[in-house]
Amino acid sequence: MSSRFTPPGEVDQAASWAAFVAGMVLLFLMLTSLAVFVGTRSIESDLEARSEQALRVAGFQEIRADANGFAVELKGQYREGQDLDEGIRAVANLAGVGAVEAVGVWEIEAPEAVDVTVVGEPVAFSWNGDSITVVGAVSTEDQKEFITESLAAATFGEDDEIRFAVVDASGTEVVEGLDSEDEWIGTSIALVGVLASTLNDGSVTVNPSGEVVTTSGKTETRQEKRDLVVATDDLVVALAADGFDFTDGVLGPPKPPAPTKEEVEELDRTLSELIEGKVVEFEFASAQLTEDGTALLDELLVAMVEFPTVSVEIAGHADTDGSADRNLDLSQRRADAVVAYFVGRGESPERFIAIGYGDTRPIADNSTEDGRQKNRRIEFRALEG
Repeated sequence: MSSRFTPPGEVDQAASWAAFVAGMVLLFLMLTSLAVFVGTRSIESDLEARSEQALRVAGFQEIRADANGFAVELKGQYREGQDLDEGIRAVANLAGVGAVEAVGVWEIEAPEAVDVTVVGEPVAFSWNGDSITVVGAVSTEDQKEFITESLAAATFGEDDEIRFAVVDASGTEVVEGLDSEDEWIGTSIALVGVLASTLNDGSVTVNPSGEVVTTSGKTETRQEKRDLVVATDDLVVALAADGFDFTDGVLGPPKPPAPTKEEVEELDRTLSELIEGKVVEFEFASAQLTEDGTALLDELLVAMVEFPTVSVEIAGHADTDGSADRNLDLSQRRADAVVAYFVGRGESPERFIAIGYGDTRPIADNSTEDGRQKNRRIEFRALEG
C-alpha cells in the first residue's frame, strides 16, 4: 500500500482557491439578485408614475399608486360625486398592468363650488375740460385700442365743437380671462359724449362683469340736469337692453329754500305797482321787445333780484284781432321773450314760468281800440312754492 504525502503549503493553497471560488459564486448570486431587484423596482416605479398620471387625467388628484410587480394598489381619497371605477379602469388599461385593486381609498365630501371667473376693475372714464382718462381692465388689446381711438376721434356738443385733445388710457390693463363683452363700449362712449357736452368735469364708470353703469358730475342749473336726463334717456334704455343697471349720479344745484308767504306777497305787490298803467312793448305783430319794453323789464328785474327764491309767472295775452291760434302762438312767444331777457341778465330760467293765454283772458272790451290795447299785455305774478 502506498500513500502520497502532501506538503502543508499545498493544502493551504487548495483551501484558498476553494474559498475564492465560493466567494465569487456568492458574489455572482448577489449581483444577480440585485439586478433582478433593481430591474423589478424600475418597472414598478414606471407603473406607479404612469398610473398616477392616468389618475390625474381622470380627475383623481389625491390617489397614489403602489406597484408590486405588475399589480397596482390604489390608496388615498376621492371627492363625493366622482366615480372611483373610472379611475380603476384608467389604470387597468395601461400597458404592463396586470391587476388593479383599491385597497385604501375612501370618499370625502365635495368642496363648495368656487367661481373662477376673472373679475377686473371697473372701467372709469373721467374727464376735466378737454382731457379724459380711462382707468380699469378690459379683456383684449382690441377693446383698449377701440376705446382710445373712439375717444380721440369723437366730437360732442350741439355743433360738434367739443372734442378731447388728450386721451390717456395708460391706466387701462388687458386682463386675460376677463369676462367682458364689447356691447357696453360704444354705448358708454356715447354716454360720455352727452355728459361732456354739458359737464366740464364728470365721469362714467362701467363694470362689465357686474353689469353696472354709474355717472357722476354736477350741473350748474336744475334745467341742465333735466336736459341731461332727457338727452341720456335713449342710451339708458340701450344699456338696460344689454342687461346693465344704470345709476344716475349727476347732481343738480341744491334747491333754494322755499320763500316765505310774506316774501311772495311783497314781490307780487311790488311788481303790480311797477307795471300799473304801463305796457311791455313789442314790435308790431312780433315777439321782438322795443327799447321802451326792455327799460320796463329792467325796473321789474331790480325788484325780483331782491327776492331770488320767489318764482314768477309771466303771462302773455292778446286781443281778438287775427285768429285764435295766431294769438295764442304770439302770446306764448312774447312771454318766452320776456323770460329770455331776464335770463340774459343773469337770472335762473328755473324761477320763471312762461304761459301764453292768447285772447282767452281779456280785461277790456275788444270792440274798441283802447280795449284791445289793454288786452295786449304781459302780466307778472309771484308764486308760492
